[in-house]
Amino acid sequence: MTTIRLIPGIVFILLLIMAGCIKVNPDAVSQGPVSLSEVTTATSVTADGQPLSVASLFLASTPTIYVTCKVNNAPEGTAVGVKWFYVKDASGIAQNLQLAEESSTVKGTRYVSFSRQPVTGTWGSGQYTVTLSLNGKDIANAQFTVNPVLQAVQQAPTITYFRAQPESIMAGQAVTLSWLVNNATSVSISPIGNVSPAGSQITTPANSTEYILTATNAAGSTKIKANVRVTSYISDKPDMAITDFWVDGNKAYFKVKNIGGVNTVKPCFTYLYVDGSQKASALTDILSAGQERAQSFPNFVWPYGTQRAYTLPVRLCADAQDAIGEYDEQNNCLNLNW
Repeated sequence: MTTIRLIPGIVFILLLIMAGCIKVNPDAVSQGPVSLSEVTTATSVTADGQPLSVASLFLASTPTIYVTCKVNNAPEGTAVGVKWFYVKDASGIAQNLQLAEESSTVKGTRYVSFSRQPVTGTWGSGQYTVTLSLNGKDIANAQFTVNPVLQAVQQAPTITYFRAQPESIMAGQAVTLSWLVNNATSVSISPIGNVSPAGSQITTPANSTEYILTATNAAGSTKIKANVRVTSYISDKPDMAITDFWVDGNKAYFKVKNIGGVNTVKPCFTYLYVDGSQKASALTDILSAGQERAQSFPNFVWPYGTQRAYTLPVRLCADAQDAIGEYDEQNNCLNLNW
């Protein structure tokens, strides 16, 4: 009888011990379950594992093929695994050979990439499948095709550069985006829209913005990002800034804006410099706080043509004679290449 009475007490004590050992991570609950997304193959990746040259069609001579994915909300110790399979050869004959298997331990939300090189120096032609898993459970697949070296296969576009200058501005200031893309049939910049493969554009973001350039052709797409930080402020002084520049025929035009908190009290001059030399000036009348005005440079004939080659340094400076006491005396100029 004594033994029977002790059993409920022992069970109760064990339940208390178990309750004390169980700890709930509030972050894991709020972040949601672990998952995989953005699974793709590529010929190169960024330092943090994001795909840079996305493709699903490769030459047999491709030195390295990458598979990448984004892991979301992974608890510490989460294992991301990958298996490489050679499914069938170029003749359509089934192979179903597992080539390799590896894994990586991750935590949080981040990109993960795996790579493989051909064992004999070239890939076998045909179709491949890469299977990705989380903690040993298969989650997603990526397929790609390898063509013989003798077959001409178009490669994904390459982006030589994509820049935002400056990368940090005050609200109302302008940013110059410039880019150069090769081997693309279409190029776009989000949130701007379609653009030419080479060029530059002046924009005035109202808030901090992530610009994404996407270059696309039949073989795939390549993406790159440029971030601009915009800081808002309320000042008790005027602040002059150049927000745009363009050419129409033989006339050069610009926009100047008072991004400060109060009106200017007197006119000021804007100077135009080309290749380091001052070429023209224009008088800007009083501007209210937040007011923007389009002007031209009078008595100046633009001799450099209307087609931009993006090689001629051009600089415009508002309040070039420092006639106005401004909130920021260092943000008056806009630099670009014509």
